[in-house]
Amino acid sequence: MPPPPPPPPLDEYGSGSGPTSPSGAPLAPPVLRIIARFLDAVILGVINFLVALIVLGPDDAGFNGLGGDADFQKLYLVSLIGIAISFIWDAVLTRMYGGTPMKLAFGLRVVRADNGRQVEWSHAVTRWAIPGAFALVPIPLLSGLVSLVVVVVSLVSIFTKPLRQAVWDQIAKTLVIRPAG
Repeated sequence: MPPPPPPPPLDEYGSGSGPTSPSGAPLAPPVLRIIARFLDAVILGVINFLVALIVLGPDDAGFNGLGGDADFQKLYLVSLIGIAISFIWDAVLTRMYGGTPMKLAFGLRVVRADNGRQVEWSHAVTRWAIPGAFALVPIPLLSGLVSLVVVVVSLVSIFTKPLRQAVWDQIAKTLVIRPAG
């Protein structure tokens, strides 16, 4: 019996078998990755705003100058809670379930680049930390500029690199795939 014919190439929305990971899984389409990341950010923004309303109260967390009259300790607490929520949303859920809620909703999974298996804690934490690490640069304008460069390089990378890896994927040695089914 002759071998079966090769599957059709992958289109931009993930059907077929086009670009694949070394383990053979189809790579996630860049557009779906961007939409999932954007929706995750919107949801996290709403959650963090609600946390600020609860901790600071409606007067200090309003749209007319977030924290303008709030004391430093409350603002610091809001920041720490926001970091913790972001860590759980991204690193913990990626380690436990293979992705953030919106990645999972779009059928995307984060896997190890070397063997296509579930990521370990080191991979998940590195993926989470890389985009935020540049915010720790003590010079605000510089940190914003560096973050912007990382995002732009990542966007170019997911569209042009053979394995569609963003900067954080390259450093953490992960891939984002769209498993069949």
